[in-house]
Parts: sequence; structure tokens; C-alpha cells
Amino acid sequence: MEFLLKIDGTLNPNFSLLFVLLDVAIILVAARIMGFVSLRIGQPRVVGEILAGVILGPSLLGPEILHWTGSFGFLDCDDALHLSNPAAIPEANAANESISACLFPPQSRPVLGILGQVALAFFMFLVGLELDFNALKGKERGILTVALGVVIVPIAMGFLVGELLYDEKFVGGFGTDAQPTKVAFSLMMGAMISVTAFPVMARILQEKNLHTSAMGVTGVAAAAIVTVLMFVLVSFAAGVAEDRSAGKHVLMVGLVALFVAIMFLAVRPALKPLEKYYEEKGFTAELLAIIVILIFACAYIAQQLEVSVIVGGFLAGAVLPARIGLFKDMSLRLSDLTGTILLPIFLAFSGLATDFTKLKPEFWGGVAIFLVAGIVAKWGAGLIFGKLGGLSWAEANVVGILMNCRGLLILVVALIALRDVGVITAEMQVGGVLMALVTTMMTGPLFDKFLPAAIRSTEPPAAQPGPAPSA
Repeated sequence: MEFLLKIDGTLNPNFSLLFVLLDVAIILVAARIMGFVSLRIGQPRVVGEILAGVILGPSLLGPEILHWTGSFGFLDCDDALHLSNPAAIPEANAANESISACLFPPQSRPVLGILGQVALAFFMFLVGLELDFNALKGKERGILTVALGVVIVPIAMGFLVGELLYDEKFVGGFGTDAQPTKVAFSLMMGAMISVTAFPVMARILQEKNLHTSAMGVTGVAAAAIVTVLMFVLVSFAAGVAEDRSAGKHVLMVGLVALFVAIMFLAVRPALKPLEKYYEEKGFTAELLAIIVILIFACAYIAQQLEVSVIVGGFLAGAVLPARIGLFKDMSLRLSDLTGTILLPIFLAFSGLATDFTKLKPEFWGGVAIFLVAGIVAKWGAGLIFGKLGGLSWAEANVVGILMNCRGLLILVVALIALRDVGVITAEMQVGGVLMALVTTMMTGPLFDKFLPAAIRSTEPPAAQPGPAPSA
């Protein structure tokens, strides 16, 4: 115990560092193995990485499935938990029998969570940088029609699901003073259902060389708008759960709109000289520093506005000039770091909060309702509003399939709903992980099945500008 404490009795930071270093190594090994398996069976790597996070959590390494009666002494499991909560001696003994709790103690999890948030900011920066604004001209009506449709319908479906699932099994703090209202719970359900894995959509369309087609442009741009609207909805739902006044809600939405407007109307023109600098000197260390500062500044503001670092990272990428060249250079530098190292840390952090052993038979019906409602709402809305936006029925159906993919973004929303706001239970958060896995796994096969033959036969192989993570 003496090693764990400093002279003044506080925790020795070296103790937390040791756990973080060990945890990152474990996470990366699991992510590479499961990612490889996922690719071999024809699924995106992110599916395997999500499963790796689940495996490292209590679903497999908890006391219900695997446990040990005594951990290795160098891990100091009992002391780790006791120092985080001195009154929790029984919990410390239980943690010593849980492989997951022992390997990922409370001292390391906040650090892993912060690394995961940094990963999301960089990841969405690359997504925003890849967005082709030139291809959007003349398609604004169709884009807005699809974007609004695939948010409004899921919100409506969220209220239907909220009506059916508003009980102690799925609502956080049910029966206590912290019990959220049915409106707050329904809004959060709508937010979880409205998620679209924007990066997965963009990557699939680019691989098929359809990203400049009417279908591709409409889908990608609409998904970008949905990403921003969805996190505004999450913040709004959190505000309702915390019983904020109407004035605060209006102020939040207004500040987010102002932030977006400033980014495009002021910051984007101010960054225009970077294009000339890039053309003359290429990608220098100074330019990289400016871009990283921009990413962190935008992520900070977005987090302060309670719309997630994801929105900030995306906007930072969306306003940069010299987009094609910078995307190639930045993706070469950031893709491996983000996709191979940082994102698996976030996915593991999500997995540590996911315990499938808690999903007893009495929860299956509610989770099934959530899954079916989510698929019907997103796929159906993409189909109907894609047609209303000017696409053919076949093209609109493909857009609906892509909109239905949740990827890792629903994991972000589910963690916010569970840990930050307390609107949902751990069982409902497991439902969010299932939604991520099921919808992501079904996207590729359905896309290949329903892609119109005329489009499939006329599109040449795509020329990729550079590597990018797909999640």
C-alpha cells in the first residue's frame, strides 16, 4: 500500500499510469485480433473492435462468466478499488474476482475515456475534411429533405418507444427523485434511433465510386447534417432530464447555430491564406500545429456547448481550405494513429460499461422493440424522404440502408444517456451496443443486394485519395 500513496496520503500518479499503460496494451491486442477476425468474415473492422471492447468488459470477464479467486499480486486490485472508495471493502473483494474490474480499475478508466474523446475529435475531423462541398451545389433541397426526414421520424419513433419502455427496466433512476420524465426518456430514445454512421456511409460510397452521384452526395451531406442535429437533440434531451428552463434550451440551440455560422462565415474565410501557404510550402510542421490547435479549440467549444467533441472535430475539418491535398496529407498522418490506436480505446471504454449478463429474458422484448423500431425508422425515413428529395425509389432505398448504419456513434450517445445524464439503465445501454452491431453488420450485405444494377454496371473502380478509418 505504501507504494500507492504519496507522503501526503494522496494517490501516487504512477499507480494510475501503470494501469493505463497496461490497459492500452491489452486493448490494442484485443482490437487487432477481433478486427482481423471481423475482416475475414466480410465485416468492417469496427464490428470486431466493438466486440473487443465488449469482451474486455464484464460481459465476458466479469464474475458471471469468468473470474479468478485471487489476482496477480502486482495488479493490486483490492488496493485500487479501496483507494477509489475506502468504504467499499466488499466491492474490492468482488473486484478481485472480476478480471475486467481488476484490469480496468477506477484509476485508469477516466484517462481511457479522455483518450477516447480525443480519438473521436480527430476521427470526425478527417470526416469533415473529406466532405466535398462542390458536389453539393444544386442539391440543397434533396439534402435538407433527407436530413430533416431521418431525424424527425426517429424522434417520433422515440416517443412511441418511450411510451412502451418507460418502466424500471429501461429508465435510469426509476422510482427515485432522479427519475427522468417520459419526455426526457423519449427524446433520448429518439436521439439513439436517429444516429447515422456518417463515416461508414462516406467510405462505402467512395469505395463504390458513388460519392459524386446524386445518391451519394445527397446521402453523405444529409448524414453530416444529421450528425450535428443528433447531438443537439442529445443535449436537448439532457436538458429536459435536468429540468432546464425553456430559455436555457433556446439559448443552447442559438449558441450552437451561432457556432456553426461563425465557423463557416468567419473562420473559413480567415483560414483561406492557409491554402496559398500549403501550395507554396507544402505540409509543414507549422501547418500541422495550426490544424491540431483548430481541432482542439473547436472540440473544446463544442463540448462547452454540450454537443460533443464530435461536432467540433467535424466542423474543424469542414472549414479548412485546400481540402483534397490536406485530406491526403492529414489522413496519412492521423488515420493510423486514430483508427489503429485511439478509436479502439474509446470502443473498449464503451465495452467496459456494457454487461450483456444483465440482459435477462425479461429485458429481451423491450430491447427487441428498440432494435426493430430503430431499423424501421431510419431505413424507412431514408427511403421515403430520399424519394421526396428527388431520388429514384431504388436510390432512396440504398440511402435508407446507409442511414440505418449506426457504427460507433450510437455508443457515444448511449454512454452520455447512461453515465452523464442517467436517463437510461445499463440494460438499455446494452441495447445501444446491439443496435451498433446489428445495423453495422447488415449495411454492407444489404447495400450490395439493393444497389441498382444500372449504377453498379456503369461505375468504374474508385480511386482512393488516401486511407481513412471507417467506423
